[in-house]
Amino acid sequence: MSTTPTPRVQLSVDTAVNRDPSNSPVSPFPAPLSRHDTSHDTSHAHFVKDAGWDILKHRPHKTLFHWARALGATALARIWPILLFTGGWSTMVVLVNLKTSVPFHFPNTMITVLGVLLGLTLSYRTSSAYEKYSEGRRQWANITHASRTWARTVWFHSQGPDSCVPVPPEDPDERAKDEAKAVLEKKTSVRMALGFAVAMKHYLRGEEGVHYSDLYPLVSFIPSLGLPSGMAGADATLGQLPSLSAHDHGQHHHVELQRAENVPRFRFSDTWIARWVRRVFRPRKEAARRAQKRQSSADELDDAELGELGAQVGRQNIPLEVTVYMSMYLAALQRRKTLDVPTTNMLFGAINQLTDALANLERILTTPIPWSFNAHIWEVSWIYCLALPFQLYASNFKWITVPATVVTTYIVMGYASIAEEIENPFGYDKNDLNLGYFCREIIAKELDAITSTPFRDPSDWMFSTLNRPLGVWQPNAVKLADTSISELRGRLARGSVSWVPPSRKESLVSEPASIA
Repeated sequence: MSTTPTPRVQLSVDTAVNRDPSNSPVSPFPAPLSRHDTSHDTSHAHFVKDAGWDILKHRPHKTLFHWARALGATALARIWPILLFTGGWSTMVVLVNLKTSVPFHFPNTMITVLGVLLGLTLSYRTSSAYEKYSEGRRQWANITHASRTWARTVWFHSQGPDSCVPVPPEDPDERAKDEAKAVLEKKTSVRMALGFAVAMKHYLRGEEGVHYSDLYPLVSFIPSLGLPSGMAGADATLGQLPSLSAHDHGQHHHVELQRAENVPRFRFSDTWIARWVRRVFRPRKEAARRAQKRQSSADELDDAELGELGAQVGRQNIPLEVTVYMSMYLAALQRRKTLDVPTTNMLFGAINQLTDALANLERILTTPIPWSFNAHIWEVSWIYCLALPFQLYASNFKWITVPATVVTTYIVMGYASIAEEIENPFGYDKNDLNLGYFCREIIAKELDAITSTPFRDPSDWMFSTLNRPLGVWQPNAVKLADTSISELRGRLARGSVSWVPPSRKESLVSEPASIA
């Protein structure tokens, strides 16, 4: 399996003062995206336009594919049947007026009245839908912020010098074992923040359970989450735990994992027409037989099975349960007395921010626009579009009535369709929030970068020849450390210069000795 190398930090010639290549550290954090930098593939972040994408530098078939994908994200891909219908309807109106003596039209006064009312309702509908879209993105930003805070605080500020006890053991072997255990505990707790984000993604999409390729490795060790039904609980032995490997046929249980992205497939049996046909034409005896079978199956469950079933139903909120175990870890650190009060408060704040984001996202998901209001908007839109050809023909549009009606229908119905799509921004539609990108490319990579950074004493990296705390024209930190405090304060009183004149950039690099 090939792995993507960690991007290195590129230092410009302006800042590369007296640099030693052997001591140049590599930052584990991903480099920031630049609109002029095409070395990073950001097509998965938003497919419409890459950073630095130029239509003149791409092949024709790639350009066509690009615009085809962009067209699929517009309202045209969802309302084209409506456009065909209104085009045929307007054509019928024009033909009746041209081929018959029937006055199949009426004055255009109604266009003005309906247009004003429709504009107000569509404006409210689209603004309320986009507000939910924007609020959903804001809450995911809060999840990212809380995950970074949790990871940074746990990794650098908890458990003292990497120990599970307030006073590390004196025995070297026990001390090494205790340190390894503390590091593993911290790494696991940091990954639980990522587990919360991934669980939140599946939870918002209505994907129950934890058996997904991106979620199961993050939460399978949590009791009651990673165990399939019928398996033992926390007292199970190692050989009884489920295995991620599909080729392991030993004592491990085989666990089938679904894909991380489960885009719903179109099935005709799920359409309203198929459901209506089954409901109308299915024999009543068949329906009664199925209802009786379901009732008999429920009667066969004893109290214990009903209690277990209720517990399983109550455990469907996977993100909430992850925060419960994060709180358990924090409580354990408090009992061990390896945390101070400010650090404890910071960790509590991160957990509270995660649970607050969970509650807000649930509010967005479970509070749609009232059905009566939504239905009324569609009714008014249809009345406006169906009445439009009669009024346009009365204004001597003739055959221009047909394209004018289609364009107007595209605008009106497009707004209504867009509002309906972005009202729930957590699904798999092309304009929904890219939750997989948030979890995979932002949170996961940054948490791994934090945990890949060992604790280093500030004296190891502050007192370097590259550090010029008083300005680029002042001596470096190594030389300043040997000066007296009075001279140092005198230099501070004179101020520092942090910028480099354009004409002196090369001299700054070529004459480091004269600066020091």
